[in-house]
Order: sequence, then structure tokens, then C-alpha cells
Amino acid sequence: INPISNITVQLPTNSNATSVAVNFPVPTASDNCGMVTVTTNPVSGSQFPVGTTVVQVTATDAAGNQSFSSFTVTVRYRFNFVNFSDL
Repeated sequence: INPISNITVQLPTNSNATSVAVNFPVPTASDNCGMVTVTTNPVSGSQFPVGTTVVQVTATDAAGNQSFSSFTVTVRYRFNFVNFSDL
């Protein structure tokens, strides 16, 4: 499996949302016996909650052999702080 890097996203500034849809490229894999199917759980486009979620990656070849990997998706709040001493 050719892994992808961990992903970090931020909610819109001062959002009260607790999750966000995150799209990511599906990792790729190769095999000397032909085609490989790669799946992720959760899938790209899923809603990810604030915090860190592990995405499980499974590559399956035509013979049913499997390989596993993972990466994380981290969702953070973004706050816009006001410095009242500047007012």
C-alpha cells in the first residue's frame, strides 16, 4: 500500500459544528498478481468529528490476499480571538 499522509482540517472560524465532511485521495496499492482493490473505512467524503479519527485502509488482490494500513484525520476548531486591550 502506498500510504497517504495524515490529514488535518479546521472547522470554519468560530463554528459551533462538531463534524465536517473530509475528502481525501484513496491510497493506491500494487501487486505482482494483477489488480488490487483498495478500500477505506470511513470513506472519503464522510463526516469526521472534532478530534482524531483513524482511517483503516485495506488492499485486496485477485487471490483474496490482503494488506492493511491506516492514516488519521484530525478535525480542529478554529477560533478568532479578540484582543479587548486593542479596543
